[in-house]
Amino acid sequence: MKNRKLASALFIVIIILAAAPYFVGIMARGIIEKQAREISRIPGYSLNITDYDQGWFSSHARIAYGFDQHTLDILTKPSSENQELDQQTLKALKQGLIFDVTISHGPVTFQQGVHFALLTLSGTLRDIDHDSYKKFKEKANIDNLLKLFVLVSYNGATEIKLNSPAFNADYSDIAGQPMIIDSAGMDFQASINGAFDHYEAKAHLDKIKIKARDGIVNINQLSLQAGGDRINNYLWTGNGRFSLGEFSIKEPENTLLSLTRFDNSYTLARENDTALAIHISAKVGALVGKDMKIKDVLLDLDINHLDIAAITDYVKSIQQSYQLPDGTEPTAEQNAKKIQEIVTWTGERLVKSSPELAINNLSLQLNGGSFRGDGVLSINGQGLKNIQQLSDPVALNKRLVSRVNLKFDRKMARAIILLELKKRRLAEKQLDQAATAQTTVFLQNFITHGYLKQEGDNYSVLFELKNGQRMINGKPLPIPGM
Repeated sequence: MKNRKLASALFIVIIILAAAPYFVGIMARGIIEKQAREISRIPGYSLNITDYDQGWFSSHARIAYGFDQHTLDILTKPSSENQELDQQTLKALKQGLIFDVTISHGPVTFQQGVHFALLTLSGTLRDIDHDSYKKFKEKANIDNLLKLFVLVSYNGATEIKLNSPAFNADYSDIAGQPMIIDSAGMDFQASINGAFDHYEAKAHLDKIKIKARDGIVNINQLSLQAGGDRINNYLWTGNGRFSLGEFSIKEPENTLLSLTRFDNSYTLARENDTALAIHISAKVGALVGKDMKIKDVLLDLDINHLDIAAITDYVKSIQQSYQLPDGTEPTAEQNAKKIQEIVTWTGERLVKSSPELAINNLSLQLNGGSFRGDGVLSINGQGLKNIQQLSDPVALNKRLVSRVNLKFDRKMARAIILLELKKRRLAEKQLDQAATAQTTVFLQNFITHGYLKQEGDNYSVLFELKNGQRMINGKPLPIPGM
């Protein structure tokens, strides 16, 4: 009797385990499609699920990840600096990155190990229909440029891993000269909670080197970290950091450009219930180019009083601008006109919230000279009826509040003048004499007119604007027409 009960219980468990993946598969599809919709709400990006073939224990699908229509319009718009993209590139941008994926249904999955999860997803990047990519893949001798793995836990939390393999590609016959591209590969990881209102992400590229007959391009230790929290259906607050160990372009005989120890971070947070604030900081160890060496660069700034409702409506309106009320797509002219209207009234609303730019510190050294500055610029938007009022210089002047404090030494002034004189290709001795003479004349002229204050070899200037009054070093500064 006991054995019969045990066998019956075991049979029920087997039935449940066998049936579970089918019902989990239905849930999995709903979760994947929901997350695709949520990701597509993020400004700039789009995620679409196509060709979903649901099975009992696993499913197969195609995922397209790329830019939204607004971003595509910006990227593909011809300009004086940018010629119209060729049809292959345009098509590749519109299609985005397409992944062929296999979705394994829980409660237990076996993709890349054993996982107790609602689902796991494993896939690879589908070949991009572009001649350059096809040639690259052949030369790099890789099966696939990107591999994707996703795990969704029982509570809906998602973990994402994306990696690119290391490769060494000989491009010599394509480039028409010796050229080797060497990459150590790239890794990306991200996590999103079950409520889809918090994310963490990080990426790292150890190195990539392009070595040709005419020179070498190096990128070393590139890292990216970001995290955020959703505050409504269209906006996220958060913080991030981007760092780069080295970027350099070198010729056989000299270095054209070298950037080392670059570090940039940002924080976007609520200032209060109605406004956002952005904090940005950046550091550069050294930036070296022809006749120029900039080092110890520091930048620290805040942008305050950004109206949340205005930014939210901007994002929402941009997303809705690609469809007319009757469901049809607008023409390029209709869309351009609509976006211009959106930008105008968004700018007006942002100005009415009295935004402020505060540069807490900007300092650097240039060819032995030093510079430091700080300042604040704000606009009083209270009582502003429309942004056209600011086209009147007098009206604009009365609403602006500014304070700029700059300090530099004689070596900095001379370094800037010397860089300008080098364009004239003077002899070295003439160059040195001219730089010394012009530096003295320049500084003395500004001191005489009260634009600079001197203390030994150090100089400073304080500019202030408030209530329509312009002051420089505490004295009125007349500007015709203002």
